[in-house]
Amino acid sequence: MKILKIATILLASVVVSLSGCSNETEEQKPQQKADTKKVSQPADKKPAMTPGVKEGVDYSVMPNQEATDEPVVYEFFSYTCPHCYNLEPVMLDWKKNYKSDQVRFQQIPVFIPQVEHLTYGFYTAETLGVLEEVHANIFNEWHAKKNIIRTKEQLVPIFQAAGVSKSEFEETYASAEVEAKVAEAKALMAQFQVTSFPLLIVNEKYQVTSYQNLEDLLGNFAINNTK
Repeated sequence: MKILKIATILLASVVVSLSGCSNETEEQKPQQKADTKKVSQPADKKPAMTPGVKEGVDYSVMPNQEATDEPVVYEFFSYTCPHCYNLEPVMLDWKKNYKSDQVRFQQIPVFIPQVEHLTYGFYTAETLGVLEEVHANIFNEWHAKKNIIRTKEQLVPIFQAAGVSKSEFEETYASAEVEAKVAEAKALMAQFQVTSFPLLIVNEKYQVTSYQNLEDLLGNFAINNTK
């Protein structure tokens, strides 16, 4: 089944904006800048045409951003966001069936002070090599089971189900490696001025504004619009 059909089926029941959920406090707008690799692409360079993909309909050009050397797609999301939960199966299908090996995909959990343990939990799972299972279970607990994960302690059973002991979870959660990843997530939020989500960014320059041509946007468009 084409990704467009899947997206239509999953998202048709609600009017899902790409700016579905939002941050609510100034505290959530970190000032640190991301240390990302930039290229000398002219800011006014016109993107390469991709059949069926239109500027102003499917994407917008982000001001003061330069394209990356290699194709990359960022998805800013929050476990608390129902729209992010609805988008997750679409992105999983894309990664499994349509993602080009040329395109790097990076999910970035937005840092929200009230639920900072979710961002730390994501990177703890990534560091321990159990992200796929833990990521799906956090979403499932929050939305399918309506089990709101309000504290770090409530993450422990989810990690234990993935084969991680409580002591290993605690040690990794508090590690310098996880702290550095959280800092990078905050920096990327600041760089792209993320105040709502889910948010898909292609090559650090193009913001996805419609799901209708998602396969092409995250594929040929991303590949053809690097530096």
